[in-house]
Amino acid sequence: MLKITLMAAGLMLTTIGSVQAQEAFDPGVPAPKVAGDYYDGAEKTVFHVSETRDEKGYLGILGNVNNYVKALQATGKKTDAVIVMNGDGLGMLQMAKEIELEAEAKLPGRITAMKESGVKFLVCYNTLVGRKIAFEDLYDAHEGDIIPSGVAEVGRLQAKGYRLLKP
Repeated sequence: MLKITLMAAGLMLTTIGSVQAQEAFDPGVPAPKVAGDYYDGAEKTVFHVSETRDEKGYLGILGNVNNYVKALQATGKKTDAVIVMNGDGLGMLQMAKEIELEAEAKLPGRITAMKESGVKFLVCYNTLVGRKIAFEDLYDAHEGDIIPSGVAEVGRLQAKGYRLLKP
């Protein structure tokens, strides 16, 4: 019983420490409070990725997507987030594949976590063919992730009510 109590206390201290670490910076303004309907209509979003970045840049894109998902979840909304990659944007999955075994690599884990949270990653077939990119050179890609055209998919999703964001 004492061991369980001490473990629980340790967990509580760890949790409090984590919260304190996150709250340590005060930007000088309180966090905004929003009504439950604040994000109505924003549940469906397509993120169009078509530019080359380094790992930090790709992590920034995924950070934007994660911030979107968390903001809507905080108001009780379920999100439908889709990342469409074409052209140079396929570099995200290529880079993740190239560095997946490196201990300090963060990109592969972040992609996996995003997929596990329900974010879809779609890959342009035209780019695979046009740039001679082998499917096996893409991190955690599956046949169901392949779309005929990235640009056309963005247009199709917009026609179905998705909001376009270009991080």
